[in-house]
Amino acid sequence: LRSAFGPRGTSLLAVVLVLGIVPFNSAILSNMAGDATREVLIGLDFLAPAPVWPVGQATALGVLALSCLLAARGSDTLRRFNLVVVPLLVLFSGGLLMAVFWQSGWQAVFSAQPPAAPYGRATRLMLATELNVAISLSWFGLAGNIMRYGRNARGAVWGTWIGLVPISLLPALAGLASSLVLGSSDPVQWTTPLVGPVIGLAMLLVLVFANLSSLTGMLQGNVPTIVQNFGRFARAFSFAGNVAMLGIAAALILLLASDDLYARFYTFVAFYGAILAPATGILLADWLVLRRGTVDIRALHHAVPGSAYRFVAGFNPAAMIALVAGFATYLALLEPVSQTPAAGFRYLSASLPSMALAFAVHLALSRMVTIPRGHGGYPVQRPANCKISDAEPAE
Repeated sequence: LRSAFGPRGTSLLAVVLVLGIVPFNSAILSNMAGDATREVLIGLDFLAPAPVWPVGQATALGVLALSCLLAARGSDTLRRFNLVVVPLLVLFSGGLLMAVFWQSGWQAVFSAQPPAAPYGRATRLMLATELNVAISLSWFGLAGNIMRYGRNARGAVWGTWIGLVPISLLPALAGLASSLVLGSSDPVQWTTPLVGPVIGLAMLLVLVFANLSSLTGMLQGNVPTIVQNFGRFARAFSFAGNVAMLGIAAALILLLASDDLYARFYTFVAFYGAILAPATGILLADWLVLRRGTVDIRALHHAVPGSAYRFVAGFNPAAMIALVAGFATYLALLEPVSQTPAAGFRYLSASLPSMALAFAVHLALSRMVTIPRGHGGYPVQRPANCKISDAEPAE
């Protein structure tokens, strides 16, 4: 991000993305884990089936506090925790998927109809694809942090992709099948009735641990981003202090808006997409076309006044203009609050035009303005008719 947006431009994005996405997603994960914990306590007869006090909210706050403690202990704790949680999550997801097919049958799953919607089939398909792409992009920022747990580069890359694609796909398929035939994608609501109390409670415990693992990784992985972009202010706190600040922000969301977390989930997702889609287009243009995969790492992280990566007062105007153009394009094609699509949405989506326009605007402005002014440290291409000679000048 820093090579494309500049140091201050990157910090501005960090405010929106890290301080927006992380607390909200942390609150969602805590809420899911809290609901699962409540069902486990009810199943073990520690609670009445209809408790008079907000058990789900209290357990969600407890899970959030525990995740903050685990995150503050460092990456080695999370790595060891995941050695147990990831295999259990695979078994949990596979077991749920098999239970849904066993209970309802293959025919019922594949012939099930989605809930009624005011849009046509093509628009519904594009809307589902669009929102899922936005959700995926909002999580991909953690890929670099996940790679830190690998023993070498190859293990880090393959481990990350295996975790992001096949292992993540299995619970997604289980949620899709259950939502089609059981009316809900939330396993807390139907796990115990579907597979029985003993296996159901064991599966819910695995769900609690899986959400705890994701929550810990999210809190822990974003602290370096905060430290890099907020400098002296963030360094005044310890690693645990920065984790605690993210946890407090998520706790405030749980306390003040827990009832709206699921109701407004896709509204937040659409806004994420409106920012992440053009940002992705800008990064593709900057890294693949303009820089061709080469940056000066030392200068990039020491962007003092006058250095190439400083751009203009720490901002890259070309990238910021491209971001605004892509953001406006996204909003024109998909209204985020109610997810109301425009006429051309079913053919174009919102992310692809937003990404393409941001790509083109950043590329054009960089070549016309930024590079000629010597900003950004971009490689300068000599004209085709320019020849370099090592011969001594004639006297």
